[in-house]
Amino acid sequence: MSETTTALQLCPTRIDGATVLFAHKVNRAQCQDRQRGQYHKCFTCAHNNAYVSAQSAPGAQAQKPKAPVAKKPDRVQVG
Repeated sequence: MSETTTALQLCPTRIDGATVLFAHKVNRAQCQDRQRGQYHKCFTCAHNNAYVSAQSAPGAQAQKPKAPVAKKPDRVQVG
C-alpha cells in the first residue's frame, strides 16, 4: 500500500476554523465511510457532504478564478 500523503485531510476540519483536541489524517474514502457511519464529529466538519454542497469544499475558494473586474473609463471633461 503506497498511499501518498497529499490526499490526506484532517478529520475533523472544523467549519468555524477552531482547533480540535484530537485530529486524524484520513483519505477521502475513510472520510466518506465515517460520514456514512454517522461519526460523531462529522456534523461540525468542513468536509461534510451537506456542508460542501451548500457552501464549497475547504480550500476551493483559493482555487476558483476571480471574476474580471470592469475597468472604469477615463474621466473626460465635458463643456
